[in-house]
Amino acid sequence: EAFELLSPADHKAQKPGLMMANIYRALLAEIEAGGFQVLHQRISLTPLRKLWIATRTQWLGR
Repeated sequence: EAFELLSPADHKAQKPGLMMANIYRALLAEIEAGGFQVLHQRISLTPLRKLWIATRTQWLGR
């Protein structure tokens, strides 16, 4: 919902925040897919995947 409220004029200024939000969104999806077993296993994204998400955010602007 917050992404939808962000005006297009603010996207350029908010790119680093959008990149981090997308990385955290992907991490939360991994946690959910893993059955929320965060106390028994470490769930993380590879640096390459984080780079891909950040690059995709840069290209798409969202």
